[in-house]
Amino acid sequence: MEIKEIPQGQIIMESGQKIETLYLIVKGTVRASYSGGKYILNSGDVVGLCGLDQGTAILEYSAEEEVSVIEYPYDGVKLADSLLNNFEGVKYFVISHFRQIYELFRLYKRLQSECGNLYEYLVGSYREYAALCEKYNAFQEELPGLGDISPLSLEKDIPDWMIGYYVTLKKTLKAWEFDKESNDFAYGFLLRTSEDMRAVAGLCSQMQTYKQKICSYFVAEKGTDLLELFVSLYGKVVAKDGADGESVTVLEKKLRDMLKILENQGYGQYSFYQSRKHAFENRMSAISQMCAGSADGDQSDAQAPEELAGSLHKILAYAKCDNDLSAAFMEHIQRYKQITNKNGTEEDIRSLRQKLTKEFYQVYNEAFKNSLEDTNIPMVVRMFFNFGYVDEELAGEKNAAYLARIINLLPTDPGKGVYSIYEWLMAVYRGEKEPSRNEFDLDYAAYLVEQRKTGNITQKEEKELLTDKRARVIYELENVFPMVNKMTFGRISTFCPIFSEHNVMKPLDTILVSADKIRSALENIRSKDFGAYYRETLFTAPEQGVTKEFVNVEILPDFILTPNIGVRGVMWQEIEGKRRTTPARMMSSIFQLEDLSAIIIRLTGEFRWEMCKRVQGARWNDVSERSLTSEYFDYIQFYRKNQELSTDAKEKIKTDMGRAKNSFKEMFIMDYMVWVLFESNGSPRMNKVARSILYSYCPFTAQIREKLKENPMYREISERYEIRMGQKRHRMENICQKLRSLGKPIPEEIEREKQFLYM
Repeated sequence: MEIKEIPQGQIIMESGQKIETLYLIVKGTVRASYSGGKYILNSGDVVGLCGLDQGTAILEYSAEEEVSVIEYPYDGVKLADSLLNNFEGVKYFVISHFRQIYELFRLYKRLQSECGNLYEYLVGSYREYAALCEKYNAFQEELPGLGDISPLSLEKDIPDWMIGYYVTLKKTLKAWEFDKESNDFAYGFLLRTSEDMRAVAGLCSQMQTYKQKICSYFVAEKGTDLLELFVSLYGKVVAKDGADGESVTVLEKKLRDMLKILENQGYGQYSFYQSRKHAFENRMSAISQMCAGSADGDQSDAQAPEELAGSLHKILAYAKCDNDLSAAFMEHIQRYKQITNKNGTEEDIRSLRQKLTKEFYQVYNEAFKNSLEDTNIPMVVRMFFNFGYVDEELAGEKNAAYLARIINLLPTDPGKGVYSIYEWLMAVYRGEKEPSRNEFDLDYAAYLVEQRKTGNITQKEEKELLTDKRARVIYELENVFPMVNKMTFGRISTFCPIFSEHNVMKPLDTILVSADKIRSALENIRSKDFGAYYRETLFTAPEQGVTKEFVNVEILPDFILTPNIGVRGVMWQEIEGKRRTTPARMMSSIFQLEDLSAIIIRLTGEFRWEMCKRVQGARWNDVSERSLTSEYFDYIQFYRKNQELSTDAKEKIKTDMGRAKNSFKEMFIMDYMVWVLFESNGSPRMNKVARSILYSYCPFTAQIREKLKENPMYREISERYEIRMGQKRHRMENICQKLRSLGKPIPEEIEREKQFLYM
């Protein structure tokens, strides 16, 4: 039969693809991969056997090196007679089946062992952490979700006899002589074994998922994890006993062993893991340096300035609150300081947090009003405005000293769209920024209309309040600030806006959000999804020869840093008012415990969704008017009937929709994060339908597109995109040529649009 050559790196068969041809490898090697693992096929092996019984490939096959193969057609019912009538050919298929199912059995056994060992290591490690907390009288943090995890339990495991059955069957078939009159046994064996291979591969995928879940308790993409608990404990132990104690050495070894085990389990390939590992190493180094400085007698960084003494009294005196509010706030602060577990869920602690929250905003509002005309605001009051700081003991002496050190050097940059909350409120007061929409999605003007309709204000008052700069900022202060402060904090059930040492999980200097960090994260996104913050707008310049033309302009978002130590970012609104060429507004805690880059990628995905809805209006989900939201909505709504999706892909969508709480927007955001983090690096994680939608509306830069074009999975959608962009480029070139022929200069907006089309 004819031999076909397949170049290195080419995908021979995708997972979920209909099996129409089987390939007998004559020369070279092929990688068979799936979510549970991978193995190598060599000369004499057959590509496509796993899933043969259903006619759909379960694994993805790609050429590890240049491969020579013989093709055997398969119509979903039977193999080609040219194979079944060939004794030597059938032998190759049978032997390859044994080799491949043995390989899957080995992966199955290995994963089974790893899952058991990882579970025991997780439970044992948390016990160690609890014992050390008790030994050093340190507060023991809970590991979220630990009580929900249990030892590996597969719903439908392989029968105990299966592995032994195939071992014996292989020995039996050595004496088998092919019956040329009937090939029923050969074909039945191939289908039966293929079914078993599919079952084992599915179990391996389940165990790999379980493994990743266990690993996420050690180092999580977001939220509290065991690494963070041990690092936090390490800092407390070092602070207590210095850097040379026995327990410090034990903790250091434990932390490094934990990372090594995760890397050995393949967890080190994730970008967020590398980011966390880097942050961990920096923190260990910082703690060591801090200890070295303490040993040398340098306490300058640890000592709070004298002017921080009595901070709460100074803040209340500045706010000029009534006596009842001041007395209640001071009393509640004192009670809060005495509580060991400030995150407790007991009714009295929860009630105290609620009272403090209400009083905090009352004091904040009064102090802010008094600051509007003050050119010399005291340091502790500025710390109160920007960090939520109220008391030096509650904040911790070292933390208070650090806040005092940076208050005059805030790493914000309002000129480039990064504001502390106080800088933002002042920008609203000065009229540089419009007030934000409130929680009911009403902007300031619409809010006043609503107030007039309900009889709270008159028409005359509405007109006056619309331009009253003091009223505008009070609206922002009362209707927006409390909501976003709580949302960015993230841990809503234990929220209290007051800066407290118990919330400081990492050194403040490592989690302080700066304008540079935000711009770096945005630049990372723009280097992949170049059009993320571009909007289409109408350009007219009749005097320059351009009657009406749509061009794309880039408007980067404003970032407002809320005064808390939080774990979330919030995409508050995609534009100001009704003008589409205004910046979006995004919020983040000024001290961000989570990966800022990942947060901003998520916010960008949400922005893309909301901006498309804004542009499309009521037809945002009408697929007859093609757009990002309408096509994605149609894809998710009717995925069960989509013949382009495999059974596994449909199951994954169902699972992901559960994680997204059946929110189409949340589902898109999850896909967008995968698109930017993985697909941009040539690591396919999405199904072909979702990939096609993202490629059409969130295309990568030309450099990335060119690189991805080498992968067959991207080739077709890349060609469609280039045809569409070629038409737009041609049109723009014609406009430029027309202007040149008329002797007119090309407007800057048209030149920028040309550059955009070639990005």
